[in-house]
Amino acid sequence: MRLTQTREHLLESLQATLGAIEKRHTAPILENVLLRIQGNQSFWRGTDLELEIATHAPIMDGADGEITIPARKLADICKSLPPESIVNIEVQADKRARVSAGRSRFELATLPASEFPELEDIGDVHTLELPENTLKHLLEASSFAMANQDVRYYLNGLLLEVNPDGVRTVATDGHRLALCFHTADMPGVEQSRQLIIPRKGVLELSRLLRNDCQVPVQVQSSQNHLRVQLDNLRFTTKLVDGRYPDYRAAVPGGGQIQVDLDRKAFKDMLNRVAILSNEKFRGVRLSLSENSLKVEANNPEQEIATDELDVHYTGKDFSIGFNVTYLLDAVNHLEGQTLRMHCNAPESSVLLTDPDDDTVRNVIMPIRL
Repeated sequence: MRLTQTREHLLESLQATLGAIEKRHTAPILENVLLRIQGNQSFWRGTDLELEIATHAPIMDGADGEITIPARKLADICKSLPPESIVNIEVQADKRARVSAGRSRFELATLPASEFPELEDIGDVHTLELPENTLKHLLEASSFAMANQDVRYYLNGLLLEVNPDGVRTVATDGHRLALCFHTADMPGVEQSRQLIIPRKGVLELSRLLRNDCQVPVQVQSSQNHLRVQLDNLRFTTKLVDGRYPDYRAAVPGGGQIQVDLDRKAFKDMLNRVAILSNEKFRGVRLSLSENSLKVEANNPEQEIATDELDVHYTGKDFSIGFNVTYLLDAVNHLEGQTLRMHCNAPESSVLLTDPDDDTVRNVIMPIRL
């Protein structure tokens, strides 16, 4: 087996599959990428048994065959080579892969392609199409609220809900919740369907999708798998087997108190005050009084930070505490110049929205200070 390709094209294929390959795994074969040469095409596939990324690309020259090669070592070798290098990979009689470019030579251990695991057939699928940048926005607008290593395993992922009137993504870790909705006619979708995509799958799919591409991508789902087809790349992940909690009950319909804030000014103020917040609890207090929002924080060293922002508010004085990290995450994942804060009581959750875009809703639980 032999392959000749430019360094840049080789790196592009390798880096696409690297997201599915574990750095350190109990099975050495899972640290490798499967490379198959057929005709004038190279086919690459990486997997960690939960996630699989496969891609293909034309090559300059080659001889048919297949082998598995240490993925990160090969990627590091390609990165270290000068730009525009022509790279040759050849499997020798002793089954070692010889990588050469210019006067550089490397020999890598390989494992047989026959040992490389196949992700089981995903079975009968439901298919929908979404513009690539819309799917990326749906994932990124809510994925920041996913739990990480929570015992409630179904929270360590993102809910993708397909309805006859559109697609919704929801994530929560029990302290905050993020929801994003895309309205569209869904031909063939007669009832709501819920899929829980695992955390790693969400992050890798977000990485692969492009912001500037509006071409529809095909999203296929079966009982246990989700597959997304992009140009010459195929992404497949197992789904989390579980029931997602009823998120609708956690999203306030609105608030008795509604305040519009300059999003950037509010974010900058939170960042300043957070410097003196308690490192463990990260608590800040927001206090509303006539035409003013005050934010304050203190820490065990008795240090205090306060800052104020002019707002249009004429109601009763109101005070509420938050984890500033959660609050900043919610503010950063809204895109408009203005954000609207909906409050009801110091002990009930707060809703943050963009007045000009009701498709994104971020909910944060308050903390007692």
